[in-house]
Amino acid sequence: MHQTDREGPRSVSPLEGFLREYLETVGGAWDEVESEVYDVLLPAEVAGGGMLRLTFAPDALPEHPGAQLASFGTPLIDRLLGDAVARGRSALFYLVGLNLAPHNLAGKVRSAFELSEPLEMRVERVRALHFGQAVYWFRAEFVSDQKEQTLVPVAIDLHHGREMRHVEELLDHARLAPEPAQPLPDARRLSVVEGHGVAREQALRTIAALANVRGRELNARRDRQIERMTAYYADLRGELQEQAQRSRHPEEMAGKLAEKRASIDREEALRIAELRQKSSLRVHVRLMQMLLVQQPKLLAHVLIGGPKDAGTRFEVTWDPLVEAVEAVDCPACRRPTFAFARNPLGQVVCPACASKPVGKRVR
Repeated sequence: MHQTDREGPRSVSPLEGFLREYLETVGGAWDEVESEVYDVLLPAEVAGGGMLRLTFAPDALPEHPGAQLASFGTPLIDRLLGDAVARGRSALFYLVGLNLAPHNLAGKVRSAFELSEPLEMRVERVRALHFGQAVYWFRAEFVSDQKEQTLVPVAIDLHHGREMRHVEELLDHARLAPEPAQPLPDARRLSVVEGHGVAREQALRTIAALANVRGRELNARRDRQIERMTAYYADLRGELQEQAQRSRHPEEMAGKLAEKRASIDREEALRIAELRQKSSLRVHVRLMQMLLVQQPKLLAHVLIGGPKDAGTRFEVTWDPLVEAVEAVDCPACRRPTFAFARNPLGQVVCPACASKPVGKRVR
């Protein structure tokens, strides 16, 4: 059972597309009875299994009273989304279709770096290797008087141990394949667990910034509500005062009005405390999915030194996905750099480290 629209093709919503692809993946089936109305067969291990009718159009419910409304937040769709996430928490793909024989690679590598005189660069050999690139998706849940979720993806180059910027190019579906285009050895890299630690630090910076924005908005809304609430209870106390002034027996009213005023004060304090509690922001962060992409890159072994000395060996990576040379870590401070100079001890380091006086510890 698997049919498309009987009246010709139409564009489907992302949620419809998810349902179709999900059912085909888990071994279920679907039949589109009419536009946005489906008969679906769920496997036994998914949401109890069985046949049921779904509709993505609320207007179709009167004509199909036995159908379930399928939308974000409904129990069935939430279970299907949760099952899909659980099935795909981790995956491995290979990036294919890249040019591993660029013209004049040695010249491209040399021109990417700025070397102080008399330093020069000599390219010794080049190897093609698989470099692990891991993409981690973190779910941040912001909980206050309402709940909001957002996904924060972070891509880590496991070879260098630093964040990648060209995530969209890396996740191009046209280039991802379950098998490599050619067998290549793996470059040394961090494990995906070590990469998770690096990615989490990056994600927490982004999530902290999002939390600060939401916190400011939440506090501003809370302060406005407290201001209105305080004015409301002040009016109630004012009315009590007017009653006391109009009373012909103020001594007899004094006790009763004092009790009412104390009751108003307690209720105001309670309501403001409840409002502050509801308006407190809590953030929960969880790793949802991880994708490891093995990407072919070219690793060039180079020497940087003077014309007459042995020089210092470095590994320089050419990324054919973006057709660019990647920055090299400075041997002293471990920061990425495209420039090198000699320090007073004759070591080849980045310009910032080269300018530090002898004997000062490099951090």
